Amino acid sequence: MAKTINVPEISKAGPYSHAISTGNLLFLSGQVGTLPNKTQNLEEQFENIMSKINKILNAGGLGLENIVRTTVYLSKKEDFPKLNELYSKHFVNNPPTRTTVVTGFVSNEVLLEIDAIASK
Repeated sequence: MAKTINVPEISKAGPYSHAISTGNLLFLSGQVGTLPNKTQNLEEQFENIMSKINKILNAGGLGLENIVRTTVYLSKKEDFPKLNELYSKHFVNNPPTRTTVVTGFVSNEVLLEIDAIASK
């Protein structure tokens, strides 16, 4: 049976769970890195996202090393090289599979969003 995981300190923009655990897999909802009333660059948003993802994984008894798949949504294709630089700092050995999509967001302040799948 699936188990929902929510981290109270991480806000949500709608009616969804931060993660769902089923079998040996943990499916994480997409996370954005914006903060209220603060303009942030790509690196700041990326680090906020990774912090959120880590907290959600920890709540499910896992860590970044358990991630097997990510999807990264970027607002600008020009940010792809910087994304690779930032990503490689968090996933040094055996990085997970990844798809990167350039897309628009509901909020103009959002520069990227990342969702993930982790395995126990």
